[in-house]
Amino acid sequence: MRKYIAEFIGTMLLVLMGTGAIVFAGTSYGPLPIALAFAIAVIAGAAAFGKISGAHFNPAISLGAAIVGRITWVEFAGYVGAQFLGAIAGTGILYGFMSAFGAKAATIAQVGFGQTSYTSTLNFFSASAIEFVLTFFLVLVALMTTAKLNEGSNIAPVAIGLVLGGLIMIGLSSTGGSLNPARSFGPALGMALVGSTTALANYAAYLVGPLLGGALAAVIAKFGLGSEK
Repeated sequence: MRKYIAEFIGTMLLVLMGTGAIVFAGTSYGPLPIALAFAIAVIAGAAAFGKISGAHFNPAISLGAAIVGRITWVEFAGYVGAQFLGAIAGTGILYGFMSAFGAKAATIAQVGFGQTSYTSTLNFFSASAIEFVLTFFLVLVALMTTAKLNEGSNIAPVAIGLVLGGLIMIGLSSTGGSLNPARSFGPALGMALVGSTTALANYAAYLVGPLLGGALAAVIAKFGLGSEK
């Protein structure tokens, strides 16, 4: 149970910090503050919970871990459930902050919850492809830096956090740079509850792309790079 609690809290922190940066700082300062917020959340969460759950905070990473055999498929289901609930809770806290600051329902609906929705120049397939490629690199780095061949190294939390931040900077202007089905679901659900279903309607790309990217990364890590030897 401890590992699921850790995944719940870690994902909640990730969504709260990352999407909170989008809501309260916006994109007026460019993508760097947003990328750093997500990166810092991952580094802090991994340092705090890494030895309990592995600090996935992302169904795509959990899928990769299940494919290479680090967690069972039953554990995978528990991880994913905890991550989605954590993402929803993170969005709920963000809603509470916005309400405490005096934002009305109409304003909250206009500002949003840092939800991801791809630009009009993209469709489901192109958005999924972008998320697939970006998530592939994230999961590959996550699996390799935590592999047995790197056992004893303390670089994994920083490496994973920094690569996430860098990849978000690449994807922010096109798909929002999610790389995480749970991270996209919490804000999308929040937006649906305040009256806008656009993010939820586009959610499939943020589920399919990252999961396929994570699966490919796991296959390459295990069978191509010998991560589990």
